[in-house]
Amino acid sequence: MSIDAEIAAFIAAHADAWNTGDVDAIADVMGLPQMLARSDGSTFIETDEELVAWIDARLAEWDSHGVEGVTAVVDKVEPLPDDAARVTTNWRLVDADGKALMTFTAIDTLVSDDGDWSFVVTDLAGEDAAAWA
Repeated sequence: MSIDAEIAAFIAAHADAWNTGDVDAIADVMGLPQMLARSDGSTFIETDEELVAWIDARLAEWDSHGVEGVTAVVDKVEPLPDDAARVTTNWRLVDADGKALMTFTAIDTLVSDDGDWSFVVTDLAGEDAAAWA
């Protein structure tokens, strides 16, 4: 399987985990330490407890805005040294009727450990609080 296909499958599975609210599956692919980049600054997550709290808070935020579904389509994969890649993904958050509540582009850094991909840097700049306003 090509690196593009591997990453597309990884991102699709990650979006599915967000759709089902499966905190364990979401956390499993978020490497630690994890850097979350936002337009107003970056957050570093170093423990499982911090990661689960962040996931729970994000799911609650999405729920408060009526998000019922998530899709993610990989637009570009740029291989990097040391089994890493920079990935541009188009995310779409929809309500129960399939109406887009928010769309944003994320540029994330992923790393592979024997073919198992995980996030190292997660770009949330397109999904910051101002985008919900």
